[in-house]
Amino acid sequence: MEFRAVNRGYADFPYRQDENIANDLAAWETGRTGYPLVDACMRCLNATGYINFRMRSMLVSFLCHHLNIDWQCGVKHLARCFLDFEPGIHYAQFQMQAGITGTNTIRIYNPTKQATEHDPDGQFIKQWVPELRDLPVPLLFEPWLITPLEAEMYNLHLREEGSYPQPIIDLEDAAKAARERLWGWRKRADVKEEKVRILGRHVRPDSRKRD
Repeated sequence: MEFRAVNRGYADFPYRQDENIANDLAAWETGRTGYPLVDACMRCLNATGYINFRMRSMLVSFLCHHLNIDWQCGVKHLARCFLDFEPGIHYAQFQMQAGITGTNTIRIYNPTKQATEHDPDGQFIKQWVPELRDLPVPLLFEPWLITPLEAEMYNLHLREEGSYPQPIIDLEDAAKAARERLWGWRKRADVKEEKVRILGRHVRPDSRKRD
């Protein structure tokens, strides 16, 4: 599970192969994607070695689903960050959240929605993304929507060098493409065959069905 997808049908999954992968991966690793909760979580993790399970899942979802970057490009970075890293758990969980097991529910986390639900006052974001600490809710969750007048009012100039970055992707378009890609791939015959093999090996038969 460290080196290949547990479901062999995902061996040639259509991850990106363009020239911008390195830049987008670096933005994800350093907390400069332009999505406040994603960036707050990664900066917190880089500094402390810990974030909760839901936010770990969101980071993997953003990398593999929204950015469509190969899971193997990010799995080692999180492994190095987690103080509670345990390989038997980490690689299995990462593959599950990356949606490449063929047996688990696919979850595409919307980081803006997660922010409004789990950091409604913006305290966590403001702690780890100090560039945005003067923004009120709900502008804090979508800073790219502020008007020029609001930018002057809150001293936030997103297009200036060294300021908080603009989003590196369009979230809605990326999520739509991810859904089509993930659910379409899951319907493949080889993925379904692998699902049967995996469940047959790892799931205990229902004793009620035995003779």
